[in-house]
Amino acid sequence: MANPGELRIDRATSDDVPLLAEFNRQLDEDEPHPDPLTLSALTERMARWVATGEYEVLLLRRGARVAGYAAWRPEDRGTYIRHFFICRDQRCQGWGRAAMRLLRRDFFPQDRPIQIEAAIGNAAGIAFWRALGFQDFGLSMELKAGAPPK
Repeated sequence: MANPGELRIDRATSDDVPLLAEFNRQLDEDEPHPDPLTLSALTERMARWVATGEYEVLLLRRGARVAGYAAWRPEDRGTYIRHFFICRDQRCQGWGRAAMRLLRRDFFPQDRPIQIEAAIGNAAGIAFWRALGFQDFGLSMELKAGAPPK
């Protein structure tokens, strides 16, 4: 199981953007995302987030190995985690839980709730968040562009 002492969190740099875009592509597959962006579009978005600070993008590392990433920002309602990704070959070993402990301790405001959105089709992700104590808060719904209401 994971030893939290083996995990560190670093702020992403522009050099990390291609890796982050690939991780985001895998996250879209895992959810599964109904309208996934191209790798090029994901790369552009990650570059923007890293450059502008629109989201704070953090790499989760175990020594020289990247274990995943998180993208978050403070909002009026609390801390909003836009992306949280653990590499597929490192899941179910406690790294996600260890990362959340470190994020909560070292990065997120202590006096604010943490909010996430999980795609309905991502059963493993939903189970992970619930195991950490997250509770259902709402349900987002969508009517596709151009689709008439029934």
